[in-house]
Amino acid sequence: MEEFAGVAISNLGASGLLSLAVLLVMVGRLIPRAMHNMIVAIMQQRIDKLEELLDKRDTQLDRLLPAAETSAEALEKIQRAGEPVEGG
Repeated sequence: MEEFAGVAISNLGASGLLSLAVLLVMVGRLIPRAMHNMIVAIMQQRIDKLEELLDKRDTQLDRLLPAAETSAEALEKIQRAGEPVEGG
């Protein structure tokens, strides 16, 4: 005798099996294939959008990084120029 969740399937009958199926759908253990495909498609769209945004961010960072390095170098030179000369 096969058991599912501790209940013998042969003892359930048709109404018991239908009730089990409804219960599984209600708790999210059994969903229709169309709904699964829809959820997967939505998640794939989100992934694609996030990858697009990450690529855009990386492009912007690649453009801004040299300017930031140049600014940091200029600020260091200004700071060094403003320091008092030692031993002089």
